[in-house]
Amino acid sequence: MANDPATERVPPWLLWRRLTALDIFSRFTDEQRDAFLKAYEQDPAMRTREFKAGEIICRKGEYELDLCCILSGSVDLRDDSGPEEAHFVATLKAGNQFGELGAIGGLPRTVDVVAREDTEIFYIPRHALKHVEINQYAREALARRYRDRAVRIAAIENELFRGVPIESINELAEKCEILRYDLRGIPIVTQGEPGDALYLVRDGFVQVVRAREDGSHRVLAYLRAGEYFGEMALFETGVRWASVLTAGKCELIKINREDFLDLCRRFPQVEESARKVIERRREQERNVTPELSELLERSGQLGVIQADALLVMDLDLCINCDNCVKACEALHGRSRLIRNGIKLGHYLVPSACRHCDDPKCMNSCPTGAIKRRPEGEIYFQYEMCIGCGNCAIACPYDNIAMIDAPTFDRAQARKSRVMNDANFFRPFPAAAHDIGEPGLWARLFGAGRGGGSKRKPAPLAGVREHTPPAFPIKCDLCDGLPFMGCVHNCPTGAAIRIDPAKLFEETGAVSEGSRVRKARGGSD
Repeated sequence: MANDPATERVPPWLLWRRLTALDIFSRFTDEQRDAFLKAYEQDPAMRTREFKAGEIICRKGEYELDLCCILSGSVDLRDDSGPEEAHFVATLKAGNQFGELGAIGGLPRTVDVVAREDTEIFYIPRHALKHVEINQYAREALARRYRDRAVRIAAIENELFRGVPIESINELAEKCEILRYDLRGIPIVTQGEPGDALYLVRDGFVQVVRAREDGSHRVLAYLRAGEYFGEMALFETGVRWASVLTAGKCELIKINREDFLDLCRRFPQVEESARKVIERRREQERNVTPELSELLERSGQLGVIQADALLVMDLDLCINCDNCVKACEALHGRSRLIRNGIKLGHYLVPSACRHCDDPKCMNSCPTGAIKRRPEGEIYFQYEMCIGCGNCAIACPYDNIAMIDAPTFDRAQARKSRVMNDANFFRPFPAAAHDIGEPGLWARLFGAGRGGGSKRKPAPLAGVREHTPPAFPIKCDLCDGLPFMGCVHNCPTGAAIRIDPAKLFEETGAVSEGSRVRKARGGSD
């Protein structure tokens, strides 16, 4: 999304008059309206934006988690990833909204959105969506739209539905159910029970576990977004061949047995594709040894599977020089990498941010200062950070630390000099020691002693007056720098970033699909 221009806030009474043109706001009670407008007055993230004709509002793949209400004008939805005729998707006029997948599901934009004419958008961030969903009609309308779009996109992207016309997909969407889970270890289906549905993994991971006759069990696989389960019970066994549990936060699309089998009768290629997956599942079970099953289970418990960008040390190459940790500390003021952790085969998984598929830190941030780029990289937008430390508390792997503002600022100043960029990633005011405010010694005994007498340049104009006492830090793949310090300074090439699936690539127990790579640009 483009940078926000400085604009005046629309008066609440005028905003509401314009919002009532949208169906989701049409049935609010007076009490619900007043609660919404009170939230608007208190939350600067609930705001309007104006776009000129032809201006890009958001791009496909961006993690802009706002519900966008079109107050005036119109927008074009475009998708450049398909054939040329699919470039134009649809036009949405004033009175419509878009962005439900991001606001409700935390998923990236699925199309480019471009202003067709001069257009004004009202943004409702994900954390403020509760003020809309307080109204039952609005909540149900958003849920239906989310379901229809989620099923349609999942079907388009899944090889299982190749060749099925969009009209049939739309019919199927109305019969599907969206299931969401927030915790690991929740049973979705249980081995031996009747098979009543096919499940598509829309987001997150699930764990496939098969009980054996001797009373033991084996973790066979982790399925990620774009994969499915339940097909074996529908076509062969009649009962569940294995149990499937959540491996963390996940979202599923449930297709009832009768609806899916009806689709297969009309489009035989769907069943043919599913039967190929069944054969792969049986082969996979033969490849999973007790040792590998234990490793898979442990990896899920420790969050390795859910990682999107895993920093590992190849122990066959590592010489214990600690250069990776030293480089991280030199760049960032404190090392964001601790060279200890769990061992998976000949890899060590040290303590460092994993850019999780389900980032607890992002969900805990009260200001929305934690963002995810189209590359999948999670970073801090520090001008929005209030230094509350919620993210450090929420991280289940203890990979976020709070660092005092002066230490943080000195590290950023070093990067400014290295990059020859005075504004490098420093949107907050420079700390007192950096702008020449008298230190404690100078205030007590006067100028000329204690190093507090020499004034330094004032901070950049336009920055806020308050600096939090501490800032959160974590591995951000050396955001804004042309290299990653730990990887760049490893003399043997032992430090690498990989998709967790590579740890199990010989078995296929975790399919590859990580989207995270180091972003090309800086922090915007």
